Amino acid sequence: MSSFHQVPVSNHLRPHPEELKVVMIVAILSVIGCVASIILGILANRRLAATQADTSARFRVSGLIWGGILATIQLFLGVWAALGFVQDDALSALVAQVLLTAAAVSCFARPYLAARLTALTASGGAFPHPVIATVICLALAGACATLGLEIPSNHDLTWMHPLCLLLEYCLITAAFAGLFFLFQRRSTPSSILALGLGILGLAEYFVILFKSMPIQPGDLFALGTAAAVSAGYTYTLSAYCLYGIGCTGLAIAFIILAGFSRPERAARSRRGLAVNLLVGVLCLGGITAHVTLIDYYNTLGIQIYTWRPLESFYRQGYLPSFITSAQTIIPPKPHDYQTSKAEELLESYAESFDEGAGASDERAQATAQFDEEQPTVIAIMNETFSDLSIYQNLHAGYEGPTFFKSISDAVARGTLYVSAYGGGTCNTEFEFLTGNSMAYLGNGVYPFSTYNLTQTENLAQQFSDLGYTTTAMHPNHGTNWNRENVYRGFGFDDFLTIEDFEGADRLRGMVTDEATYDKILELLDQNEDPQFIFDVTMQNHSGYTTGLLPADKQTDYRIDGVYDAEVNEYLALIDESDRALEQFIEQLRNLDRKVIVVFFGDHQPFFPDRYNDAWFTNEDEATHAERLWQTDYVIWANYDVAGCDQTSEEIDTSTNYLGSLMMQLVGAPLTDYQKAQITARTSMSAINTTGFCDARGTWYMTGATTEAATTEAGDAAVNTRDDLSRIQYLKLFDHGDGIFTKTLQGAANETDPNLAPGTTKIK
Repeated sequence: MSSFHQVPVSNHLRPHPEELKVVMIVAILSVIGCVASIILGILANRRLAATQADTSARFRVSGLIWGGILATIQLFLGVWAALGFVQDDALSALVAQVLLTAAAVSCFARPYLAARLTALTASGGAFPHPVIATVICLALAGACATLGLEIPSNHDLTWMHPLCLLLEYCLITAAFAGLFFLFQRRSTPSSILALGLGILGLAEYFVILFKSMPIQPGDLFALGTAAAVSAGYTYTLSAYCLYGIGCTGLAIAFIILAGFSRPERAARSRRGLAVNLLVGVLCLGGITAHVTLIDYYNTLGIQIYTWRPLESFYRQGYLPSFITSAQTIIPPKPHDYQTSKAEELLESYAESFDEGAGASDERAQATAQFDEEQPTVIAIMNETFSDLSIYQNLHAGYEGPTFFKSISDAVARGTLYVSAYGGGTCNTEFEFLTGNSMAYLGNGVYPFSTYNLTQTENLAQQFSDLGYTTTAMHPNHGTNWNRENVYRGFGFDDFLTIEDFEGADRLRGMVTDEATYDKILELLDQNEDPQFIFDVTMQNHSGYTTGLLPADKQTDYRIDGVYDAEVNEYLALIDESDRALEQFIEQLRNLDRKVIVVFFGDHQPFFPDRYNDAWFTNEDEATHAERLWQTDYVIWANYDVAGCDQTSEEIDTSTNYLGSLMMQLVGAPLTDYQKAQITARTSMSAINTTGFCDARGTWYMTGATTEAATTEAGDAAVNTRDDLSRIQYLKLFDHGDGIFTKTLQGAANETDPNLAPGTTKIK
């Protein structure tokens, strides 16, 4: 099923009446371009009589195939524009169609053009240098393909570092040349690469549009989920997408023309065969050596700023940025790492807890109570739950989720600093369940899909060892983010997926939060034994332009007096989550068993960055960035937790600390790793991929050193960050069972729970 199938969209996404005329012009231009390509190609081929038949035959089939592909692209653009999914910009449509027509005609007329080029570069011709002419064609193809890759999402190439742009151009051109000569001057392999780069450029545009994040190496380990998620959005081609498509067409045309220098069969020699192979191997081998042996981060200075990866990709180019990310997907050992020293650090931090907070009267009271009562623990990671009132009330009087903010008898609550923005749910999940931080793994990495986690300490195994029944639930397919394999490795007794929510209430086609809470109550009713339940909700998943919300659930917030349907759909979903949470908490209050709830959001939606940049100026970079990388949490119990006042004490923290914080406050047994995390919190109160916070609440960007931390608290935070990196590497990777996952993710469908994995069409 095509991942480009459209979801139902609200009327505001359709062309307005005044725009319809331009939209139809775009569609008509595309159809005219397609027809012109075919007609001009036919006319050009009629001139083949001027060339030798055997010369033209060598190029006829491949030229027809690639000309047909380009004409099909033109026809597709016409249909897509007629459906209203191309920006109403006649100029970009005209430019794209002119470029595509020129490219298609060049392919259709390849035999004729090849004969002309052969005559031009033959001995006695105007330019008797066929090899140089071939190189020029490939060089022009490289330039066009670079534009086709970058322009759809990176509109202003003058913003790019010139040397990075040159590097990207050289990589692409060398790849074209390598494939071209390796396959004995055949054009098809290089043309396929050019087409692939063009498609990648379009994919990058849409991923940035929907997630405000670029495509990174870690995404390759989760292609099933990525393809499924893609079905939840509307794919409208921008003017820059059209320019990029046109450039890709030209790249293919230049590659096709470069093949004119391929000799006829009778003229081929072993020497020519060997030379072509040598050049191809040298080009491709050079690229391989370059990207594997040269450290892009340290040697070339091409770095991904984890708090602003999109800017890095814009300024450094897609390929250089992707390569430096790929080079860092293998987790680096911390500086001077030694297993024995890491074990000593872990022991030292754990002893500090035992001698400090672990020896307090409050901890002793809570521990005795927990051991006796063994309360059920319910962890709810609520999809995209966040309080956007932190953005100056959205200039619309928005106050945030009212019930959630009104809970006054919580064990603890506060801001939760996460390592995901606009997507990447599984990384928040990973941090909470394992206590490990994405700060030491980098941006664009998804541990669930990438690393071997079978030896990793986690809450499910911890509660299982305490005799608890452990259940994970997610009202979608278990293959998403490789959960079915990860949860099995973590030791969950059961994993409830979409099959277990048959007949459940849905909102926008997705199972509601309330339905998952009903399932939790059902589990509690069926089993009186202590349970650990981990609920990953689905209701609030993007996108937010479905137009499927019932009228009685819609909101009408006007941001600076302007109604934004996307924002309002999201805020309406948060209202629904807030209502369902209130109902669930009230049901638990009346439950005749002791229950602890830890509720938190996994990340913000993808659009608040525009408000952050527009409304918050002249502030330090760390504070500005962290506003996007935060949600909220609450730890609540339906009974009096010994040693705790339960007055909703504000404790700001990060997701990697949240599990150990909850275990500490309710008196649950702690592992040495959790004790070390609690000790680390005293000097480094929060950490995520964007930065870290010292004990005084000052934020520092990732990579900050003791020189940047000019206070005693800052120095302590930097040292703690380094210590925790060694302890995490010990617990996460230093187990001798391999770093990368041994159970790859299967087909997934993150967006529509009504369909089987691998399908993406929304009903």
